[in-house]
Amino acid sequence: MNHEHPQPTTPSETPGYARKRDPHILDFVSVLAKHKRTVIVVTFLCAALSIGISFVMPFTYEGIATLIPPEKQSSGSQLLSFLSGSSALDMMKGAENPALDMFKNVIDSRTVSEEVAKDSAMYKYFSTFDTSVDAIAGSIRECLTSEALRNGMFNVQVDVKTHWLPSSAEKEQARHLVPKLARLYVNQLDRYNRERLMTSARNTRIFTENEYNARLRSLDTAYARLQAFQEQNKAVALTEQLSAAVTGAALLSSQQQQLQIELGAAEHDLSPDATRVQLLRQRLDETTRELKKYDDGGVGEYVLALKDVPELARQLAKLMREVKMLETVSAFLRQQLEQERINEQRDLPTFTVLDSATLPLRKASPKRSIMLLLGTFVGVVLSIITVSWMKFREDVTSNPEDHQRYLTMMGYLRGRRA
Repeated sequence: MNHEHPQPTTPSETPGYARKRDPHILDFVSVLAKHKRTVIVVTFLCAALSIGISFVMPFTYEGIATLIPPEKQSSGSQLLSFLSGSSALDMMKGAENPALDMFKNVIDSRTVSEEVAKDSAMYKYFSTFDTSVDAIAGSIRECLTSEALRNGMFNVQVDVKTHWLPSSAEKEQARHLVPKLARLYVNQLDRYNRERLMTSARNTRIFTENEYNARLRSLDTAYARLQAFQEQNKAVALTEQLSAAVTGAALLSSQQQQLQIELGAAEHDLSPDATRVQLLRQRLDETTRELKKYDDGGVGEYVLALKDVPELARQLAKLMREVKMLETVSAFLRQQLEQERINEQRDLPTFTVLDSATLPLRKASPKRSIMLLLGTFVGVVLSIITVSWMKFREDVTSNPEDHQRYLTMMGYLRGRRA
């Protein structure tokens, strides 16, 4: 008689055994569908809360003014261009307009904000919590954003904010302050630029006038020495060949004097290593070497060297060369002096307002559509978290043996063992 041993059965073949499946996305969707009311309520509450916050939070109104700096002058006052530190090498390299950096430094300065804070409308609006000028100027400066654009223009952006839970009157007041605040900043920038240009022109005019007066005195002295020499030695004129040498040497001497004046002006405002200073020094050295050739020879075959001229003619040539040189330099300085006097009195434009800040038609922030979308997204995420937590709690209640670690941890947290 054969005794058959019972074959072992697998868990899936055991009666009443429910095989567990791996979680699937459809299971999670079914759970969300089961608790769709919770999902809808949480999402709606978050969206409504975001809309409510948009009515309570501060409103921001924005305005932008665009400025165009003046073009660089290629001619006009040579000494003024030297004093400003611009060089031909910088222009050839296409250097950026330094006026844009200067505009930004002026606009962002504390002094300009303090001047703007003195306006009655600005003082009234920004003096809610602190009535000191420093605090008001700081609040006003926070509303300003200045930017130098790559196309050579300059933007002045103003953002005026209301307080929390603003009234209709406060919103309207903030909206009207935008173009006024931008206009005040632009006016302060124009005032500073005009004062700076007038001061620069006045300093250049004084420098040129002093140099011109000094050359006139030297010229009078040279005239007197030449006249005394001619009367004493009965020397009236030079030969034609020697006269040509004197004229050429006098022209180079005048160029040397002009370069020395320009170098002195550049060294007054620039560092010794500046490009303009180095360029002027090189030109001055070249002119000095060319001038030395008239004394030692080497200019040309038909030009006499002063060292080969008899002593009496050489002294007369030096005196006449000095006179011609001072006459040329004095004429140059006289022309520059007249130009600087015109520049000092002329009302030069400091910039052009391409677009002025206008009255904003609507607020820049908060944007309710974006806040609604953000609130809806947050609501969906919170509802998913809420439903997941509810599902987990239900699973813990129905299958506590599968969550012993969780129950033990909660027991410790509650001060007792599960």
